[in-house]
Amino acid sequence: MLDDLRSDPASSFSLREDVERLCIRNLLASPEERVFFKDRESRFLFVSAGFLAALAQGRSLSEVVGKTDFDIFSRPHAVAALEDEQRVIATGQPIVAKVERETFDDRSDVWVSTTKLPLRDEHGEIVGTWGISRDVTAQVVAERALAHQALHDPVTGLANRVALMDRLAQALVALERRPGRVGLLFIDLDNFKDVNDSLGHDAGDRVLVEVGRRLTDVARRVDTAARLGGDEFVLLCAHLNDDEDVRLIGDRVVRAIRASLTIDGRDLAVTGSLGVVVTADPQVEPGELVRRADAALYSAKRAGRNRFEVFDAGIHLAAESTAGLVLELAQAIERSELFVLYQPLFRLDDGALSGAEALVRWRHPQRGVILPDEFIPLAEQRGLIEQIDSFVLNEACRQLAEWTRDDDQWDDFMISVNVSGRQLRDRGLVDRIAAALRRHQITPSRLCLEITETALIGELGDANQVLESLSDLGVRLALDDFGTGYSTLAHLQQLRTDILKIDRSFIAQIGGGSRDREIIAAVTAMAHALGMTVVGEGIETTGQLDNLLALNCDEGQGFVLARPMPPADVAALRATGRATLALHAPASAQPA
Repeated sequence: MLDDLRSDPASSFSLREDVERLCIRNLLASPEERVFFKDRESRFLFVSAGFLAALAQGRSLSEVVGKTDFDIFSRPHAVAALEDEQRVIATGQPIVAKVERETFDDRSDVWVSTTKLPLRDEHGEIVGTWGISRDVTAQVVAERALAHQALHDPVTGLANRVALMDRLAQALVALERRPGRVGLLFIDLDNFKDVNDSLGHDAGDRVLVEVGRRLTDVARRVDTAARLGGDEFVLLCAHLNDDEDVRLIGDRVVRAIRASLTIDGRDLAVTGSLGVVVTADPQVEPGELVRRADAALYSAKRAGRNRFEVFDAGIHLAAESTAGLVLELAQAIERSELFVLYQPLFRLDDGALSGAEALVRWRHPQRGVILPDEFIPLAEQRGLIEQIDSFVLNEACRQLAEWTRDDDQWDDFMISVNVSGRQLRDRGLVDRIAAALRRHQITPSRLCLEITETALIGELGDANQVLESLSDLGVRLALDDFGTGYSTLAHLQQLRTDILKIDRSFIAQIGGGSRDREIIAAVTAMAHALGMTVVGEGIETTGQLDNLLALNCDEGQGFVLARPMPPADVAALRATGRATLALHAPASAQPA
């Protein structure tokens, strides 16, 4: 037929009609194409087989012709379709590839791409509409998944940094139309790396998911909970009435995070520190608000963690100072600005000097001596803590070797060095300790490594293997700050530690009531039963000292005995050998 049409133009009129009918018949018979023709009242004149199969399931062509979209789709979709078709009829302009959701009363929605054009008679007059639609649900779902991925955290499903900054900008703009407050809470989980190191990253991810869920529960409907990465979260609170609102939310967040949490049958004590900033200024830069909240977060960390701090002028000044310290800290290590003082340790039964704890200080060229509470958290955040730990270890061993070289009275003197949680799970630590002992010819039993309870969160895992290797090496191990962390009494039976140091918070309350005294008595008895030496930390009064003696505590350290001091003053103190004389520490002793 097509060849006849091309070779015999005289018969083109009748043949063209035949070709049109052939094409239309095939188009309408296709089960893939959803084609429809409608009159000016949007009643169906004809539909394709594909239309019947997809949208009029179970109905014949005769049952559809004369009907409208109101007989097939939900009313909202039918109304929208009618409006589109009347616009095409009125303007003669087609609607091309409109992506829309088709909704039904009796089945699931689908996404379609629909084109609608004017239907014209032989005179060119518009007598209705016709069109074709295709199911693009899979494509739309994929595109939305990509868009969601671009704006959401893959672990928790919360908004990510990109989405947060966009919503923060919108919240600030909204302040121009509706005066009020915008609050930002910057959240960082305390010691979260210990969770990953001890329980594994899968367990760590589950903790993050649970924290995200708790933030969402605390948040109001207009708020945005986001995860910036790692263990950092942000809660954006829009439409606040006053500054006090954000304080109430901050308190709820702190309590929500520290609520009991169980992972794989193990109870974890997870806490969070918060930095809070609130503004009524629509002109403030979003990035500046985040920086202020981060500065307040750092202030909360320094104040003891598991709390929130609200940004103010004092924190602003501290943040500027901290920013400078971060840049200078790495240089301080290279320039040998770090030095070590030694906190003497005494036997409580006879007052004899038995050892010292090595404590790092920073001699800043402009600010003078900076205490570790100010720069150690920075070192941990910036990945410099291992360099500082290595410096302290080598300096303490070198100093012990120097004291011992010409005086055998130091042979029973023990030096203590703190070990960070990160180092504790590094199996290379054992080799570094062994190398330092060989380099300075130190007997292993004269070196004590102090480990905080918080470094032992959850299961011991690699940490316990490192501890066992260190114990096999011959060094002594002390569990520091006992009573403040997560290891609980049960861990003492698993750990091969030699010394238990009772945290200063218990010592400070020992004379204030029977409960703390009973706790110390019980811990001391238990440690002695396990063959451990008990040390009281932070002894600041003679009353505390007397109470510890009465409770059979073995050793102690604190200001009432001696402050941290330089090596020469330790040597002078060693010459006297008694804590009673240490009450009058040499004038050159440095404050703690």
